[in-house]
Amino acid sequence: MPRAAIIGTAGHIDHGKTLLIKLLTGVDTDRLKEEKKRGISIELGFASITLPSGRRCGVVDVPGHERFIRQMLAGAGGIDCILFVIAADEGVMPQTREHMEILELLGVSRGVVALTKVDMVDADWLELVTSEVISWLETTPLRGAPVVPVSSMTGQGKDELLRLLDDALDRVDDGQRGRFTRLPIDRVFTIEGFGTVVTGTLWGGALAEGMRVWVRPRGIETRIKALEVHGERVDRAGAGQRAAVCLHNVSREQVEHGDWLIAEEGLQPVDKIDVRLRVVPDAAKPVAHRLRIRFYLGASEIMGRLVILDAEEVPPGKEAFAQIQLESPAVAERGDRFVLRSFSPMRTIGGGRVLDVSGTRRRRFRREDLDALRVAEEGSLEDRVRDRVRARGGLGLPEADLTQQLGQPPAEIATVVRALLAEGVLHRVGRARLVEDVVLRQTGETLAHFILEAEKAQALRFGPMKSELKSRHEQKIHPEVAEAWIQEEITAGTLFVRGDRLRRSGPTLALTPELQVVRDRMLADLEGRGFTGPSQKEFLAGYGRQANAAEVLQLMLSEESVVRLPDDILLPGSLVEELRRRVRVFFETNAEMTVAGLKEILGVTRKQGVPLLEFLDTRHWTQRRGDLRVRGPQLDG
Repeated sequence: MPRAAIIGTAGHIDHGKTLLIKLLTGVDTDRLKEEKKRGISIELGFASITLPSGRRCGVVDVPGHERFIRQMLAGAGGIDCILFVIAADEGVMPQTREHMEILELLGVSRGVVALTKVDMVDADWLELVTSEVISWLETTPLRGAPVVPVSSMTGQGKDELLRLLDDALDRVDDGQRGRFTRLPIDRVFTIEGFGTVVTGTLWGGALAEGMRVWVRPRGIETRIKALEVHGERVDRAGAGQRAAVCLHNVSREQVEHGDWLIAEEGLQPVDKIDVRLRVVPDAAKPVAHRLRIRFYLGASEIMGRLVILDAEEVPPGKEAFAQIQLESPAVAERGDRFVLRSFSPMRTIGGGRVLDVSGTRRRRFRREDLDALRVAEEGSLEDRVRDRVRARGGLGLPEADLTQQLGQPPAEIATVVRALLAEGVLHRVGRARLVEDVVLRQTGETLAHFILEAEKAQALRFGPMKSELKSRHEQKIHPEVAEAWIQEEITAGTLFVRGDRLRRSGPTLALTPELQVVRDRMLADLEGRGFTGPSQKEFLAGYGRQANAAEVLQLMLSEESVVRLPDDILLPGSLVEELRRRVRVFFETNAEMTVAGLKEILGVTRKQGVPLLEFLDTRHWTQRRGDLRVRGPQLDG
């Protein structure tokens, strides 16, 4: 069975669109009292039809009057095939042309032209009008489309029209469907006993009963209570179908015409959209930078400003890169077709295709921004992933952000990311943050230079602290990217670590002969005191006239040739293992240790013993229980 599709009407007011739909479907789509009274369509009308192939299609009947172009746009956004209606007694009229301009901007190129009211004209007039219509069509997206004479009163041409609609739908490209599960909401109403119902044409993906969904841009999370397609209850609705969706625990006041129902949480509304803009050929004048506009996407109409990025203005029939800066957010994905109308008077001035929905503010004539838009327009998904990650430089890009950045679903992006990771083009660091390999190398050069400069500036230190390295560069290099480079270099043996300090030039710090003498003297002094070490303040006081004594001590602490105990007591590193050995021997014959017990095995005072016990606790060689210590889990480790 051929897939579901949407047929939409277009054409000038009073050219017989609604009557033709009634002929084809048996449904009068003018449901409002005012529509009956005035004899014109004011809102969208809906019906369903089964074509000769067995294909079941939705039919959207749009208003033809200039005042109701917004409703026309809401209906035209999701159609697969256009049924373009021109009355034989009038021919091509102003709204005929504007509707065709809109269809061209929306990328609709498949359809059939119905020449209606043929029962009201003679054969010579019909021949003349048919020739004029065919000639005009040659300048439109429907060039070569069949033109079928039809009478809604007599039924003439009905069967041929249905057959040709079937043929046109056979040639529709499924790839034009959206990638996200999105439904632009064109009607909202309440059914007593059920709740709030929204309707629209499903642009992509599928909806299912019980599915979790969001109403954007309002941010309402809900689930689907029930679904209908063509007036029948279904478990699932797919792309290309008109669906009525009953929402759980959502009031009528919370949803409006123009909102979106989406199934991907990662697709967020944005107020800045980058586009390829095309100005309609018969625009009255060039489109100016900063023009106030009406932006139409799906069923929404949003006010905004047009920022032209690569020109001062765009003449009729020409194109440009632009950014639409909106007064309220829109839900868009790359590839969406949109229409622009002037703020006042309301005329269609252009439209085009969405290129980027990252919400990035662009600068006019800035080369980097224009290059990014060229990649967004012409590049493959792989190109666009690399461009996005590269643009973030050393900050990297969380993988989850690519959904919004590129306007494509996570599954498609994940496939490309896996391939780029396997090729080594990208690296995943930290918590799923992506960074380009070239950028990681450049980042490494920056970090390595900083470490070497710090070594020169602080010759008596092993190197800068890792935390300092990260904080100094966090505006341009994310800590996760820095950590990835650090670990890679340590593994490669080109970066050395001691505690929290890093060194690039070598695994050890070489002192001048004079400083080496100071170091040896200080270490010998501490070793001569055994376990009865001094406080740091007391120790340095004895070297008050010795330049760099404090720096030499910090060096010995960093390399752990000296250990600082609680209360700033200093202990030579050579005695740490001896301390552990004596405590281990003690616990071979004792279950518990007191301060007195430690004093006995080390020959220290109580004042010296307490810091030693606390040090034993920090190493988990002992465990404190009240005033006592017992054997710790790491004593034998």
